[in-house]
Amino acid sequence: MSATRELIENYIRSWNETDPLRRRVLIERVYAEHVTYTDPMAQVRGWEGIDATIAAVQGMFPGHRFALAGVVDAHHDLARFQWQLSAPGDDEPLVIGFDVAELDEGRVRRVHGFLDKVPQAA
Repeated sequence: MSATRELIENYIRSWNETDPLRRRVLIERVYAEHVTYTDPMAQVRGWEGIDATIAAVQGMFPGHRFALAGVVDAHHDLARFQWQLSAPGDDEPLVIGFDVAELDEGRVRRVHGFLDKVPQAA
């Protein structure tokens, strides 16, 4: 497995980790200290911003899990990958997204996130 693929798998793991202490360890291993994360719903900076965003998403979708949805395509210091968020036992993902990550010395320095499928408001 490539180092980039392993890094992105740990990135996904960080979004699934519900224990705050274990999540923080993952965040500090995966993300550069001054990481920036931007998607249509959030724009945050640093480990605290990432941690708060992950906790908020977990609060909105309790019990749901993120998973890679295909290959991690990478070159130079860039990685792009599609992911999905699903409820346990549900074959149809609730949310599908696509992220482009800028890497720096084996960590994620910047994330540009896109949402391809989101739940419809009731």
